[in-house]
Amino acid sequence: MGDLHSEQSAISRKDFLRGSAVAGLGAVGLGILAACSPGSGKDAEGGAAPQGSSGANIAWDKEVDVLVVGSGTAAYAALVAKGNGAENVLVIEKSVIWGGTSGTSGGTLWIPLSYTGQAVGMNDTREEALAYMKLCAADRGNIKAMEAYIDNGNALLEWTRDTFGWEWGSGTPGAGFKDYYEPYQGYRSHGRQVDFAGGGAQEWLTLQEELTGLGVEIMLETPATALVQDETGAVIGVEAQSSGKAFNIKASTCVVLGTGGFDHNPEMVAAFQSIPIYVSNAVQTNTGDGHAMGQAIGAQLANMDTNWGLPSFIDVFDPAAPAVYNMMWPDWGIYRSGAGSIIVNKQGRRFANESSAYAVFNRAFGNYDTGTLAYLNTPAVFICDSKYAVSGLPGGAKVNEDLPSILFKADSLAQIAEHFGIDAAALEDEVATFNASAEQGFDPAFHRGEKEVDRAIGAYHPYATELANPVLAPVATAPFYAALYVPGTCGTNGGLRTNEFAQVLTTKDEVIPHLYAVGNCTASISGGQYCGAGMTVGAGAVMSYIGVRKALGLS
Repeated sequence: MGDLHSEQSAISRKDFLRGSAVAGLGAVGLGILAACSPGSGKDAEGGAAPQGSSGANIAWDKEVDVLVVGSGTAAYAALVAKGNGAENVLVIEKSVIWGGTSGTSGGTLWIPLSYTGQAVGMNDTREEALAYMKLCAADRGNIKAMEAYIDNGNALLEWTRDTFGWEWGSGTPGAGFKDYYEPYQGYRSHGRQVDFAGGGAQEWLTLQEELTGLGVEIMLETPATALVQDETGAVIGVEAQSSGKAFNIKASTCVVLGTGGFDHNPEMVAAFQSIPIYVSNAVQTNTGDGHAMGQAIGAQLANMDTNWGLPSFIDVFDPAAPAVYNMMWPDWGIYRSGAGSIIVNKQGRRFANESSAYAVFNRAFGNYDTGTLAYLNTPAVFICDSKYAVSGLPGGAKVNEDLPSILFKADSLAQIAEHFGIDAAALEDEVATFNASAEQGFDPAFHRGEKEVDRAIGAYHPYATELANPVLAPVATAPFYAALYVPGTCGTNGGLRTNEFAQVLTTKDEVIPHLYAVGNCTASISGGQYCGAGMTVGAGAVMSYIGVRKALGLS
C-alpha cells in the first residue's frame, strides 16, 4: 500500500505489540477502542496498566455462567459448555445474521487422527500430524497448542456424534481437497478433511437449533464493546450494546471471545498485514473488536501479519483501497488451476504454480521489487483461452452470455497486454514457452500438476479433452479471456495470543483469568498457515472444545 502502509506499520506495530492499546491504535486512527475505557491499575514497574472496565460499579443487566462473544466457531464453545453442565450459557453476536464467516463457509474441519479419516485408510499418526503442522508453521506456531489440537480434534467429533447424533465423513481416497503442503513430512492425501453431513450451512443451522433446544440464549445485533475485570484482573463479563443501549453481562465462569479477524478495519490491515489484501469474503462485521478489547486489558498479540490467503478476481484495482467484501469472485483454485489458463504479472511473466492451493498461491503475491519499489505480482492477470472457457469462466460466466465487467474478451494476447498494461513482447514469449511444454504435460518453471494436491484442485474445472497432465493445456485458441487477479483472504488470523487451553495471555505470558479466545481473533496456532481444507473452522471448533472443558474443570 505504498508509503502509507510502510509508515503506519512502523509506527503502530511497535506501540501495539508493547501493549499501549490507546496510544498505539490512536496512531492509526482505530476508533473501535473508543468504547474500551482504560482503568487505573498499575503494572509491575508502577506504570499505567491497560485495563478494561472495572466491575466494582457496574449494574449488571444479565448474569450467566458462560458468555460466548461471536457465533462463528465460538458457537462450539457454547455447545460444549451447555453439553457439559453449564446452567446458563449466552451467545451474543454483533451481526443480525447467525454464524459469522463460518456460517457462509463449507464448514469443513481439518482434523488429524479423525475416526472418519482412519476409516477410509488415512493411516494417520500423532507424530506425523505434528511434524506436518510444525513444518507448515515454520517456527511461528504454538507447538503445545498444536499438540492439544491433534489430541482433542477427534474427541470433539466423537463427542458431537455420541451426544447429539451428528454425522461426519471424510469422503473417499482420491476425491476432494488434500493437505496443502505436499510433500512435507506428514502430508496426507485424504482423511484429515472432515465434513458435516449436509454441508457447512447445515452445520451452522444445526448448531443454532441444537443450542436453542438446549436452552442457550442467543442475542443477535449485540456487539461487545469492552471486557470487565474484577480487582484481581479476572475477566468477569463484558460491556455490550443491545438495541443501541448499553447492556452489561456478567459471566461467573468465563468469557469466550470469537469475534473474527480484522479484514474490514482498513487501518489495522494497513498497519499489520505484510501483503496488502484487496478482497475478503469474511463478513463485514470483522473489524478487530476482540483484538481491541483484549489489548485494552494487556493481552499479547501475535501473527498480525498473516491471513488465510484466498486470491480473487477484481474489477478495478486501486492500491490504496480497503479490502472489498465479495463472496462471488474469490478463487479457491477452481479457475486459476484449470487447464488452459495462466496467471501473469505486469511484466508478462508467470510467477507461481497456478494449481497450488489457494493459500499457498496467495503467498506469491508478496514479492516486492526493489527496482520499481512495488509488489511485483500485484495486480496480476488471469488469462485463459476458448477451449478452457467452454467448461465455464470465473464467477460461473458462460461464453454465450453477456460477460460481467470483471472479464475482458480479446482476439489476441496483444489486446490483453494493451488493456491491462502488460509487457506485450514478454507476454507473447512467456505464453509460447508455456505452451510448448504444456502440450507435453510438463511445466519446467513451476512443476504444475506434479503433485496430488495440484491435480485435485484442477479437477474442479474439467478440460474438454483428455490431457497428458489434467491441469496443463496450451493457452492458444482465440478468443481469450482475462481478468485482474489480486491477493485476498477468507480471514485474517493474527490476534490474541493464547496457550494450549485457549486462555488469553498477557504481554508477560501470564494467563488472564476467565478469558478464552478462539478463531480468527487469535494468533493462529499453525503460525498463520493453512495446513489443509478446514484449518480455520477446525482450529476454532477444537480450541473451543479444549478451552471450555478447561474452564469447567474437566481437563
